[in-house]
Amino acid sequence: MDLDTIIESVENTGYSVVVVDESNPRCSMAADISAQVTKQAFGSLKGPVRMVSAPHCPPPFSDVLKDLYMPSKEKIADTVKSLN
Repeated sequence: MDLDTIIESVENTGYSVVVVDESNPRCSMAADISAQVTKQAFGSLKGPVRMVSAPHCPPPFSDVLKDLYMPSKEKIADTVKSLN
């Protein structure tokens, strides 16, 4: 993971950050990236770091439920729109 590039981008643009990850929100890459961005570039952020991830529960076996479990384009777009 190129954390330096992420931090540099936040410092250059000052935008809020949306981290998307297919895993559970606890102990995930999204949680780690969110924590590192907040720790290293807090002064440059214009808003909160947001995560779009699967819910904090075991993954389903049903294909129908898997579609609801995984982050969707709509969830990502809604999160980005909510930053404005």
